[in-house]
Amino acid sequence: MNKINLESLNTRKLKVGFLGGGFESAVGRAHRAAIEMDQRFELVSGCFSRKPEVSKSTALKYCIDLDRSYSDIDHFLSSEASQLDAVVIMTPQDQHSKHVMRCLEADLPVICEKALVGSVEEALLIQRKLLSSQGFLAVTYNYTGFPILRELRYMIKHGKLGKIQQVQIEMPQEGFARLGANGQPITPQDWRLQDNKVPTLSLDLGVHIHMMIRFLTGEQPLEVVSTSKSYGNFNQVTDSISCISNYSNDISCSIWYSKSALGYRNGLKVRIFGSKGSAEWVQEDSEHLNISDNSGNRLLVDRASNNISVANHLRYTRFKAGHPAGFIEAFANYYYDVADALKYYLLKKNSVAQEYVFGIEESLEGLRMLEAISKSSSNKRWEEIV
Repeated sequence: MNKINLESLNTRKLKVGFLGGGFESAVGRAHRAAIEMDQRFELVSGCFSRKPEVSKSTALKYCIDLDRSYSDIDHFLSSEASQLDAVVIMTPQDQHSKHVMRCLEADLPVICEKALVGSVEEALLIQRKLLSSQGFLAVTYNYTGFPILRELRYMIKHGKLGKIQQVQIEMPQEGFARLGANGQPITPQDWRLQDNKVPTLSLDLGVHIHMMIRFLTGEQPLEVVSTSKSYGNFNQVTDSISCISNYSNDISCSIWYSKSALGYRNGLKVRIFGSKGSAEWVQEDSEHLNISDNSGNRLLVDRASNNISVANHLRYTRFKAGHPAGFIEAFANYYYDVADALKYYLLKKNSVAQEYVFGIEESLEGLRMLEAISKSSSNKRWEEIV
């Protein structure tokens, strides 16, 4: 365990450092805003980039002491490990494995951007390290922080939709098919244009799909049949996947995620069908849940509805309903739960299952599913998820 003073843990903010997450990165400012929103974390240092000038400019913009800004992970860990409660890892996904292991070896709790790693083998190595070191790992799945999705989870858990039978879920985006203002393809980071055992598309979007189904239903994927295509501007990588997956408790799931779906910025949508009713949630209208029952009634639910049990909790009501919350607030809700889990770990020196915090087990299950999707696409047949 690191040497930071634990006596004041219940009254102070948790001190974290960023690994990656530069000011101009895709996720840095989102994480920065999310950890600060409920005043449970304090960003005190970071190795924001391997480029010294980028790391220093990020520190200035994040109001971090320049003496605690680094461009080398060795220097960062040797100088900061004893002063931090956790490290938030936001480096490119193909670097996660070595960075997570380095932080765990330095006895630092880890909060890691999804996808945790790119293969089951890498995840198993991290799992063994966590067990041997009694370490802490949380993986960020920010969509699970939306209050209305948490309300839907509660409804499903308490049987309000009856026996869940079908899930239809999609996450279409257009980034690999769009053209820029100059009429040329918009080129993503290099690591996004390299597919390995699991396509980067699956590691980017498929992990969210898996987590959403697990989060809402509590069930596990058993087998899958899928197709993978490349329709966009970069034919060296898969950019569209469709599949059917059979889940435990006899649930059938229809899944589609893509980066070549013109017209969709981020079209995440989930529809749940049960024996008593159904529900639909759309990320771009995240404050509302459409409910239908088997008598033909339709109901629109939001945080101000009288018949809800979760989404009206005080911590989700940073401002009253009718003034929409969104992506950053959902991220902050997830970080709120991570703070509870991390404080328990630091005080008790062991981890405990938290309702809204997910780590190695969920990541392993998701990677097994994504590997089966890839295998099914190649072999053109159903594949068991083992």
